[in-house]
Amino acid sequence: MDKPTPRINSSLREKYVGKTVRIIGKIVSLSGNTAVLNSTDHGQVLVHLNGESQWGTDYVEVIGQVEPDFTLREFKTSNLGNDFG
Repeated sequence: MDKPTPRINSSLREKYVGKTVRIIGKIVSLSGNTAVLNSTDHGQVLVHLNGESQWGTDYVEVIGQVEPDFTLREFKTSNLGNDFG
């Protein structure tokens, strides 16, 4: 993560396929190795978890790569708390 990464929402994913991005969202569901986030534009994003991060709050910022199917492969996640606004 040496260079800046663009912060996107769900509607911008198609422009960043294969690129590393940041996305902020509210956790809708968390199950096994996937999570669904409600992005800032109210679209949902499926995130494939890396198995190492700790998702412990309602709001998170995920750094990851946009896959060809517009899902996100998580590299790192930061918890942003339960009352992000």
